[in-house]
Amino acid sequence: MPGPIASPPFPLLPLLVFAFSASATPGPNNIMMLTAAAAHGLRRALPQLAGVAIGFGVMVALVACGLGLPLTQSRTAQRVVQGVGAVWMARLAWKIATAPVRGDARAAPPLGFWSACAFQWVNPKGWFMAVAATATFLPPGSNALVFGPLIGLVFALVSVPCVGGWGLIGATGAPLLRHPVRLRVFNVTMAVLLLATVAAMLIG
Repeated sequence: MPGPIASPPFPLLPLLVFAFSASATPGPNNIMMLTAAAAHGLRRALPQLAGVAIGFGVMVALVACGLGLPLTQSRTAQRVVQGVGAVWMARLAWKIATAPVRGDARAAPPLGFWSACAFQWVNPKGWFMAVAATATFLPPGSNALVFGPLIGLVFALVSVPCVGGWGLIGATGAPLLRHPVRLRVFNVTMAVLLLATVAAMLIG
């Protein structure tokens, strides 16, 4: 009588390395966190950080559970997601580049928790990471409804120090940005970097 079929091993360590390298490298979430913390301080940007971590973790889990299958099989669906994301982030880059730098004018507030969650669904880098993680680390023959949420949980936990680290850098450098000229240069640079990350995803 054959014994029970063993569950495939979960590749935790390789997944942690991938999640860390993907989450810590420049991308829309990190650039937005850096900009928000530099303008408003790390504390006010914490809801945005929580929204990124939880929103992206949920997105990865849903993709791993099967939501990403139509995207991987349909070039049209990929183009639609990329196009919506590109338009949204081009608008965001314009708002960052033209944010007020003088007098009593205030920069736009950080994204709230729910806005940061929703942003993950139009983030081209986020989609790329979610699909790549599913294709690479979902064990063959495994139950996606079990392993998918585990992959999402790993990304959610790793996102906190990675994205939060960019916010800490922004908050630490905030005193250097009190001069209007330096702040304008910083804002324009962040806007260009944001557009560059989007362009890299679209070209790639």
